[in-house]
Amino acid sequence: MKLRKYDEKELKKLQQIELKILKEFISICDKHSLDYYLYGGTNLGAIRHSGFIPWDDDIDVIMFRDDYNKFLKIISEREMGEFKLINSNVYEDYFLQHSKLTLKNTKFEEWWNKQVSYDVGIFIDIFCLDNVPNSPKKRDLHVKTIRCINKAIAVATLKDIEYRGDISRNISKIIHQLLKIIHLKPKHLQKISNKLLTKYKEDKCDFVCDICSLNYTQIYDKKDFIPPKKVKFEDIEANVPNNSDKILTQIYGDYMQMPPEDKRYNHAPEKLDFGPY
Repeated sequence: MKLRKYDEKELKKLQQIELKILKEFISICDKHSLDYYLYGGTNLGAIRHSGFIPWDDDIDVIMFRDDYNKFLKIISEREMGEFKLINSNVYEDYFLQHSKLTLKNTKFEEWWNKQVSYDVGIFIDIFCLDNVPNSPKKRDLHVKTIRCINKAIAVATLKDIEYRGDISRNISKIIHQLLKIIHLKPKHLQKISNKLLTKYKEDKCDFVCDICSLNYTQIYDKKDFIPPKKVKFEDIEANVPNNSDKILTQIYGDYMQMPPEDKRYNHAPEKLDFGPY
């Protein structure tokens, strides 16, 4: 897998384009009274830096399931102009379970892009919070089951998962072929995953989880998100969870402590194209 690094000017430009996409996202949410929250490193950046973590190259937001579904419906019914939504509802070979709001005529090409039918522009990630059982045992089984299915979706979709070690990479290739032989397509696995994700949607659950996040997969107290708070993020104000301190501590520990330079990493793609921007 080819690795590349940003130069400082390129990273700053990427952040400004992502901020443009975030502003569009917030505009839609505000217009339709949908709650959202800056999430993960974006929430951390808002609290610690009042904007991007200086070396960060992406924006993550998260919504509760009801607002997330409403957002997807709104997007599907309107003209998006220079923006485009990417998820498994739009593309059968989209193997992630969250959505990306992208900017058309740009390119953010990662190692897997050549194995799917669509191009990915510069984007922000939109994650979803789902109810999980109050019982720790039930909750643990529920989360682990969904994550196994989601891994199977990726293996069923991609012929070659390049970032894995040689043994895991070869095993993934074998499983990919086996799933193909038994005609277990990614879209069928997606349906199973989606059904499980919303299994406890109508239950009175005190906890939520971003089960589909690749990086965090934390169990949160629902009350720690509600109601959202406004904080400064670059040149705008944006929503963060009501108890960001607790959530960020769960994810990062002592999050106000700057990490050593060798731990300040990002996700530079194989190909980055700003298009007309």
